Amino acid sequence: MTLRQRTGDALAYAAPIALGLSVSFLGIAPWAAMARLNARIQPDVPWAALATLVWMVLYLAWLNGAGPPARWKAARRYRLRLWRPGSNAWSKEGIAVTLMLMGVIGLFALVWILTGAPERPADVSHYPSSVYLISVVVMGPLVSGVIEEAAFRGYMQRGLERHGTGRAIVVTALAFALAHAVNGLGALPLLPGIFVVGLVYGLLAYHSGSIVPGMIMHFLGDLAFTYFALLGGDWHRLFVH
Repeated sequence: MTLRQRTGDALAYAAPIALGLSVSFLGIAPWAAMARLNARIQPDVPWAALATLVWMVLYLAWLNGAGPPARWKAARRYRLRLWRPGSNAWSKEGIAVTLMLMGVIGLFALVWILTGAPERPADVSHYPSSVYLISVVVMGPLVSGVIEEAAFRGYMQRGLERHGTGRAIVVTALAFALAHAVNGLGALPLLPGIFVVGLVYGLLAYHSGSIVPGMIMHFLGDLAFTYFALLGGDWHRLFVH
């Protein structure tokens, strides 16, 4: 294999990975920035969460082909894989496999909660208001679940599947795990588990033909972990005094 061929192969992998990471950053960054502002500016009104909901709807619509440029409409819809299940996915056997994969992800979430949640809940006394705390508890997992599935199992994995489904799922799961390393050294022990669950998310998206099942499980898993890690499983802690 010549140097030119190797360079071409590297770019063929690098482009979908870079695109997926860009989709993830552009989808998550507005919430991260506005949430910090909301803590200081009118924290009794969850304006950051409301603005983020609007942004996500518009962003997903654009990723799914709405808006300009019109010539990339089909490509954007194809890459997102929002809801295009194949005929096999809707057979009894297909639905059974989809539910099984969702159950496996749920099991991983349970193990994650049991092993990763701190012994003591986080101190929430510094949160400025109950409304703001509730918006953080709900919106953080929602943004992660929706945007990360659109970015990784949608745009990234879909772009890599031309090199083989198995390879695309593995590379995407690896990028998904490494992307979580930005959370600091404390996240490093969790990366192998994140990689494995990323493989299951990839299988789920490919088998069902849609990232929606993954979005649902991703949101519920992150929400459950936030509830137990941040609140210690006590919903009364949502009310800041």
